[in-house]
Amino acid sequence: MKLKLLILCFIAILGSACSKKNKPFHAPEIGWTIDLINDWNIESTRKIDKDLEEGLEIIERSGEHLNISGQEIGLFVIRKNELTKFQATIIPFKETYENEWDDKYPHLKNVIYSVFAAQGVQVDSTSSKETIATIEFEVFNLKLSQNGRTLMEQNMYRTYLNGYDFIINMSHNSSKDKETMLTLLRASKFNKKD
Repeated sequence: MKLKLLILCFIAILGSACSKKNKPFHAPEIGWTIDLINDWNIESTRKIDKDLEEGLEIIERSGEHLNISGQEIGLFVIRKNELTKFQATIIPFKETYENEWDDKYPHLKNVIYSVFAAQGVQVDSTSSKETIATIEFEVFNLKLSQNGRTLMEQNMYRTYLNGYDFIINMSHNSSKDKETMLTLLRASKFNKKD
């Protein structure tokens, strides 16, 4: 009897461990649903605001100019450690002419590249496009190195959706973490605006 009880307890524990699901997050403005990584930390809005402030200061010190509207909506930031994070943001963006969003994207890439280069690191970048659940994203990848050693990589996915500039930033220094974040993103779903 004890053996059967022990086996049942083991099966129950194993079953609950195997069925551990990531928490879903839904952004109704853009009809996006993604499962968040359970064992990563969800950051507070205070930490997100502080990171944004520090980022703007770095941009300013680099001599670059980036028009920040103050209307940014931080959807979430999940962080594994100080360097590894997955961040999603939307910014209301009403085009005043057709393809205005597309026209502004090259400038943004140049600013990002220049900001990192101004910090004395070697910057390698690539650009491409990727479709996720029928939504086409502009992809901008940066690899930052110093003295021949890779410091980190940043992968930015960006698209114009339902009147929003939708931006996903993934920072990491581990190919395993990169693959975890990309798998999560590529499994996300989009539906018509709620």
